[in-house]
Amino acid sequence: MAEILRPKKLIDLRRHSLRQPLEESELPATLEAAYDFAAATVGLLGKPVAAWKLGATTAGTRRTFSTDEIYFGALLPKEVWVSTSGERAPAPPLLRGEAEMAFRLAEDIEAGESESLLAGDGREPFDCWAPAIEAPYSCVENIPEAGLRALLIDRCAAGALYLGAPRSQMDDSETMQRMEIFAGGHLLAHGDAGTALLMSPSRAALRFLAVAARQGVNVRCGQWISTGGITPCVPMPFGQPIQLRLGGETVFELFVQEPAQ
Repeated sequence: MAEILRPKKLIDLRRHSLRQPLEESELPATLEAAYDFAAATVGLLGKPVAAWKLGATTAGTRRTFSTDEIYFGALLPKEVWVSTSGERAPAPPLLRGEAEMAFRLAEDIEAGESESLLAGDGREPFDCWAPAIEAPYSCVENIPEAGLRALLIDRCAAGALYLGAPRSQMDDSETMQRMEIFAGGHLLAHGDAGTALLMSPSRAALRFLAVAARQGVNVRCGQWISTGGITPCVPMPFGQPIQLRLGGETVFELFVQEPAQ
């Protein structure tokens, strides 16, 4: 029987772009312990959290991971790209992506404050939103067979988050426009939030705050929350232009260079 996996080992796998399957005996015993494992990896890396990615906002992910509650993982600054930054886009070892909507936190929110926000205390916790492509990557090779705990320890397969320019008109995020991913002039995926998600994107972001609070997570001003796949997750090409479109208009064009082996 294999020994339980340690955070440093997972960090080493990611650092060397290696993937391996995990046995049941290597996983933390509970979901809470899996979240603690992921938090330990972030702590060892010594970097702040730049964004959070959500799962179980669609019927498919709930079936796959046998859950009826949103789950989440942290992304680091080097894994988040904003189209207006002029910076080089991060490149996970495998490039797959799905269109999502992301919301930026307008203030620090301590874990104990989240329930009052959900109850509607009059505060607006987000100052803007952005159309996005979320690109998952995990060094755990046998997800989803290994289950939700295996996904959680690796920060919910945190690969990259590509964000369009921030938009301050929050009501526009509730307009369920068609989202599309194109590459090389070909449509790779399409969908809209009204049919893909089990709740509105903003409601998913709010629900995350309550789930994170149960894990003792304090979220910080400026962090993004990406709210789940509006399109299917599809392979995307390295070294070719990738476009995200919203309502038929191009939000951004993205080039991801294949990482050196």
